[in-house]
Amino acid sequence: MYRIVSLFFLIVALPSFLPKELWPVGQPVYEQFLADKNKFHQQLQQLANSVATDAPVDSIRAAFKRSRRDYKRIEWLLEYYQPFLATHVNGPPVIEVEEQEPGQVPILPTGLQVVEPYLFPSYDPSRKVDLTRELTVLISYASRLEQGIPADRITDTDILDAIRQELFRLVTGGITGYDAPEVRTGLSEAALTLQTLHKVFQSYTGRLPQPMSGHLEQQWMDAIRVVNSTTDFNGFDRVSFIRQQLYPLCRSLQKARQALAIPTATSGRFLSPTVATLSDSGAFRPDYLINFGEFASTPQKVALGKTLFFDPLLSGNNARSCASCHQPERAFTDGRTKSRSFSGRKPVLRNAPTLINAGLQTVQFYDSRVFYLEDQAHDVLKNAHEMRTSPDEIVQKLSASTAYKKMFTDAFSSGLMAQNVRNALACYIRSLTGLNARSDRYLRGESVIFSADEQLGLNLYLGKARCATCHFFPIYNGFVPPHYEKTESEIIGVPRRRKTRNAQIDTDMGKFNTYQKNIHQFAFKTPTVRNVALTAPYMHNGSYKTLEQVVDFYNRGGGRGIGIQLDGQTLSESSLNLTGVEQKALVAFLRSLTDTTGLTQRPSQLPTVDGNQSWNKRKPGGRY
Repeated sequence: MYRIVSLFFLIVALPSFLPKELWPVGQPVYEQFLADKNKFHQQLQQLANSVATDAPVDSIRAAFKRSRRDYKRIEWLLEYYQPFLATHVNGPPVIEVEEQEPGQVPILPTGLQVVEPYLFPSYDPSRKVDLTRELTVLISYASRLEQGIPADRITDTDILDAIRQELFRLVTGGITGYDAPEVRTGLSEAALTLQTLHKVFQSYTGRLPQPMSGHLEQQWMDAIRVVNSTTDFNGFDRVSFIRQQLYPLCRSLQKARQALAIPTATSGRFLSPTVATLSDSGAFRPDYLINFGEFASTPQKVALGKTLFFDPLLSGNNARSCASCHQPERAFTDGRTKSRSFSGRKPVLRNAPTLINAGLQTVQFYDSRVFYLEDQAHDVLKNAHEMRTSPDEIVQKLSASTAYKKMFTDAFSSGLMAQNVRNALACYIRSLTGLNARSDRYLRGESVIFSADEQLGLNLYLGKARCATCHFFPIYNGFVPPHYEKTESEIIGVPRRRKTRNAQIDTDMGKFNTYQKNIHQFAFKTPTVRNVALTAPYMHNGSYKTLEQVVDFYNRGGGRGIGIQLDGQTLSESSLNLTGVEQKALVAFLRSLTDTTGLTQRPSQLPTVDGNQSWNKRKPGGRY
């Protein structure tokens, strides 16, 4: 009995006898989270009291800024364990509805980003009742943020992965002003975030060998110093910060984890758990959602899908292929305002989007009407205005080819079937991933030419021009980092034709046509701007012919900035105030995002079809 009691005492009291650097990290991390969470909750109550007592506006705004700073101390752990609660505390101020559910029941946003426009850029005391209501809801959520955080099971793996994710959140959202667009506190909050993460990581520093620990400590301090060194949101050199401080820090943290023999996280996500930076090769996994069983991607499926993509036999008239509207040389677009229809007499509804990086999003088509690339393929094949065929008809045609039957047998245990046609096409499209433009390589620290104009353009993209608050770095589409679980749509007010005054909105109502939700009127999926130099004309209706025209549209404040009276525009209607030099630099950067290396080669020939000479004369790509 004495031995049992002694052993129990030893286990419970062991941390007090160990050197501090060997204490379990999870418990003090949780205790600090509780302390910081309580401070955040108290600060929100002070903010609400300032509003209730009609304190001076400057005092109320200062209380709001302190609330945001206090939130940033807990964000890294809350977002890791409780992203749902984090969304209610600091999520985007956008009303949503459940797209798959009937009715129009809105999901109202809550949190700091909802409170912000009540106070910035101006404060209207007549809205005090509404502001008080929002603060009451926010305080309610803030009172229970520890729910779901495992106090006794916070592992080293979790801590280091949460630090990693918060650094990615800092670069994609923090320094871009994503969650503080009007108050413009992104840089000071980024410095506080770095300080918070540095303090957490210091629990591991003593376990690292020299000179690794000293070098890493210096990198932390350098990153904090650089962000703290400027209060000019627009003038901050984000490009140099990412290249010279943040990414080197991320790489050193990965090496430190390896030196400490701490395993990587095993939870499956689009973002690979093993990469050090968002610009690393293989950072994203386009086959994540479908990577199971017979649907998992293989080289055989990709090769088969590529052949099918260029084969006119997949159309009802054996004359057009997928490549007719998605031409490799144009980054898999066709250069038309709107693509030609099956009959060729009139165009289809919308402009053909690029397929490069189509696997790096969770919805497909401009109106987000399907979730998987397999469903996209099925939709296009059966569409009367596009391929006008059916799965059964395609299988019947391909069954007449010994070559095709062998390719399907090699790729699928179930052979030639309609679902395998769709899966092969989808696997090929997922393979069209290009994330190695010059800007990617420059940010990774490689010696590549990246001109002064291009660097200025990227800084504008990440800062003053606000591009990265919708087209998120580094995929440059609406796939929301760092969890990468949702692809956003936006209402920007695209005109029928290019005008700068008294414009009229295009009649295509976008996502509303699919889901019949009023909130989706004129909403369209946020597309990637990678390879945008090759994909003109622009917008779903091709209304803008050049990148210069597109930048001008955004600089004027979108649709409302050119005279369109549009309720619900999610793009700020205020001018970006970009100078002519800045607009030119932004276009230069966008052109630098071209990267189609290894993706544009067409098949040299198509499989023969037994006994059908007319079909065997077809060429890869088809008409149009």
